[in-house]
Amino acid sequence: MRVRRARVERLGRVLAILTQAVLTQAALASSAGTARAQSLDEASAAALESSFVLRAERARQDGAEERLRGAIDAFMPTVAFTADRPLRSRITYSPEAAPPVVGLDATPRRSPTVVGLTANLPLFDGFRRWNGYQSARVLAESGRLLLIGRRQQVLLDTAIAYLAVLRDTRILAAREAQAAAIQRIAGFTEKQLELNDATRTDVALARSRVQEAEALRVRAQADLAASRLDFTRLTRLAPERMLPPRLPDGLPRSADAFAELVRRANPDLAAAQLEAEAAGYGAKAAVADLLPRVNLQFSKIAQIGYSPVLDRITDTTTRVVATVPIYEPGTLPRIGEASALARQRGYEAQDRELATLTSARIAFARRQATAEQYGQLVARIRDLRETMRGFSIERAAGFRTVLDELNIRGELASAEVAAEIVLNERDGQSLQLAAAAALLDAGPGGPPARRFDPVAPPPPHLRRSFAAARPAPPPPLRGSAAPAPVLRVSRAEAEPH
Repeated sequence: MRVRRARVERLGRVLAILTQAVLTQAALASSAGTARAQSLDEASAAALESSFVLRAERARQDGAEERLRGAIDAFMPTVAFTADRPLRSRITYSPEAAPPVVGLDATPRRSPTVVGLTANLPLFDGFRRWNGYQSARVLAESGRLLLIGRRQQVLLDTAIAYLAVLRDTRILAAREAQAAAIQRIAGFTEKQLELNDATRTDVALARSRVQEAEALRVRAQADLAASRLDFTRLTRLAPERMLPPRLPDGLPRSADAFAELVRRANPDLAAAQLEAEAAGYGAKAAVADLLPRVNLQFSKIAQIGYSPVLDRITDTTTRVVATVPIYEPGTLPRIGEASALARQRGYEAQDRELATLTSARIAFARRQATAEQYGQLVARIRDLRETMRGFSIERAAGFRTVLDELNIRGELASAEVAAEIVLNERDGQSLQLAAAAALLDAGPGGPPARRFDPVAPPPPHLRRSFAAARPAPPPPLRGSAAPAPVLRVSRAEAEPH
């Protein structure tokens, strides 16, 4: 009875373990089946949330906004409270004689305690405060544009990393297919050797191609691992089940139209122009050292313990103080330095605009050439696959050698890898063109925790120069409606691959 009971207990434990294992596998299968694929919008939102570059840029912009508030506060009066309490005081007279007392004794016998309140309001300072405010205002506006530019760069880096993972995944699949095909060819060649239908040279050549294909597969695995790590660095997410994105398709069809769009919409260009304008205000502020200054001063000062007779003297005064500078060392060099800095910033802004527009035209031309190259590679792959179908018939009939079969298989794999590389380059160039025109966005619909809070709109008095930097709607494409001012991600060319 005890033996039978022990057997029943062991059988029950085994059944419980098997049941738990089945439930665990079912849970894993259901979770894997319900796992939602990642999209480029989600990856971009995650990158915007976790980017240290954007956090640093926002901290810099916070400093610029505080500098603007400080420039506004400069128009307020300066108010100070003064308290002067002497710790030890000794007054002597020469000759040593008691001072005469006539009426009220106003001769101090000791150092009094001074308590006072002073207020100083600059009425005119050579427009220093006004020009300082204008410089801080323009720099704050420029910082907002720089923040938009950094945001575009983060979105661009994330999208390129996303595409790199997809590219390396497809390249690895092509390399694995190549290795498997060459392995089959090598196995078939060894069987032919047994039937005296192939030579040892054919077998050795097939084995060497197997080793080459395996080395290329290992290299593709390493490239994919590096791309995944770079994507995780940007987004703090592991790339799993990534959906193919759609890329910008609302760009103009000509290089000149695109360059004009970049000139209007590029935030870095607008920021450089605003920095040059701020330097000009700084040069005007430096000229204030040569102009007169007028201040309105109010003071109420009480001297306590002035003398044995006069215990307190209260002085309440309101005055206007005018100062005309005649000569101060270093004034003219400071003005010249500020003027030279303003010219420097102006030349740099012009050079930046010229370089950016030239780069935009070059990038546009390269994008068109890459798209044409990709179309040619797709046609080549199609022809090679047609060749492979005819080649298999000829190989079975004995009209082709092992070397021919290995060469055609390697050529097809190389063409597929080259097409993937060119496709990734074309898509990356499309993203770069969109980022140059500030058209990238993370896209709507993501969870609020993954959204990057937008830049606050400028105040009404800042709209003048900021509006000049906002992108105008690009011209409509041939055969399509006018595109939206913000590109989400939609593939321009959807060639079969």
